[in-house]
Amino acid sequence: MNLGFDIDGVIANFAVPLFEVIEKRYSLTLAEKNLYCFNLNVVLGITKEEETLLINDVLKEEIPLYVGAKETLEQLSKEGHSILLLTGRWSHLLSTTQSWLKQNGISYDELHFLEIGKKHQANIKDLDVIVEDSLEDALEWNCKVKNILIYDQPYNQTFNVKRLTKRVYNWREIYREIQLLPSVGETR
Repeated sequence: MNLGFDIDGVIANFAVPLFEVIEKRYSLTLAEKNLYCFNLNVVLGITKEEETLLINDVLKEEIPLYVGAKETLEQLSKEGHSILLLTGRWSHLLSTTQSWLKQNGISYDELHFLEIGKKHQANIKDLDVIVEDSLEDALEWNCKVKNILIYDQPYNQTFNVKRLTKRVYNWREIYREIQLLPSVGETR
């Protein structure tokens, strides 16, 4: 199967360095629950330009992996799945991102920069599953991907009345949900 994974907020725990940079820059101590929406300019009351600078600075910091991310991606790759990493990072961060992936030993077949504010989903091969932390992006994938897993974050809460996504809370659950899916060509 072709499996798509967002990097920040799914593989990389972006919140850890984010909180450190916010504390240094604004003398403000935040907890994850304070990230009530995806747009940092709204959460912090800063301009979009300041948000861009903040995100750029955070992406240059040491970003830890979520527990189980590396091992699960390795296992899925060994099982023959195609691992596509998708990121909203700006393309000028290509070498920074590739270095981070290599340093952390992340297994993948393709890396796609979707760039924040731009949608290049048409260039992505057919995905069987996508794991995303942005609720807005997850819902946009709905027309292209049947199985959308939303990695639980404070900023992506929803009533999900149409059941367009399935919420997962850790990498064990991601692995389990993928294992429950029929292989290509099978029907349930």
